[in-house]
Amino acid sequence: MAKETLGKKVKQLKQERTLAKSAFTKQANYLSKAADGMIKDELQEEFSKLSSLARYVSDSNDDYRAGLLAEAGTEEGEEVKLDKHQQAELERTMEECDMRLGEIREAVQSNLWSRYGKEEVDFAIQEAGKACDRAQASPITAINRDGYELQLERVRRLIHDATASLKDWEKWISHDQTAHLKGRLKDLRIFGSNLEARRAEFLTAQKIAEEERRGPEPQPTAVPQPVVRIKPTSLPKFTGFKRNFHRWRRDWENLQKQGEPTGSVEVKKFQLLDSVDERICRDLRLPTYNSAD
Repeated sequence: MAKETLGKKVKQLKQERTLAKSAFTKQANYLSKAADGMIKDELQEEFSKLSSLARYVSDSNDDYRAGLLAEAGTEEGEEVKLDKHQQAELERTMEECDMRLGEIREAVQSNLWSRYGKEEVDFAIQEAGKACDRAQASPITAINRDGYELQLERVRRLIHDATASLKDWEKWISHDQTAHLKGRLKDLRIFGSNLEARRAEFLTAQKIAEEERRGPEPQPTAVPQPVVRIKPTSLPKFTGFKRNFHRWRRDWENLQKQGEPTGSVEVKKFQLLDSVDERICRDLRLPTYNSAD
């Protein structure tokens, strides 16, 4: 029945499980003895082989269980059960495999972490912390802005490297140490965020320095207004020469209107009297402008 169900007899399935257990035990013993002399890559590779062999033991144990169940279910409608001895033997096989795998894992974990991982992760976190401290100590001045940006870029890179390092080694770190290291990394990220916020202060300092270099804005210079200087002009005098009377009158009236645009009669009389030669005024008896009608 087992041959018809799985293509193999129960005896053959048991032999395959025995071979799987033997290969697993051989690899576990090898790792247990040689771990201290292996380098990181060798330890990881050999433990990976052991993990694959443990899965092979589990698979072959399940196949053997299936063969036993198929062999036991010979009568139609009968509930298939394994006897206590068979069930206990199957469970013991997996318990022994899991226990041995756990022991080797702890040994490899301790070896890898103490010799390689701890130093690498600690160094990455410490370097990131030092970079944060240096950036924090940078004075907030305009001249330091470019330098601060370079320091900040280095902080970002080192925090990223520390995060990646912890992630790479996390499977080889004990739970209590994992929590501690994650706490340190969280503090670094918070520190980095605070440093990012300081960029605004450097930008403000640079703007203030630029304004100081430019100085106060020049006030617009008043454009001088042109000054119109009017040269005083006397009204032409009439000397009594009759041939020039009409030209004198025309010139006098034009100039008088320019000088007295209001058209005041009193002013006009006064100016007219002043524009007649004194001799004529005496002949015509015009001593004042009131008689100049």
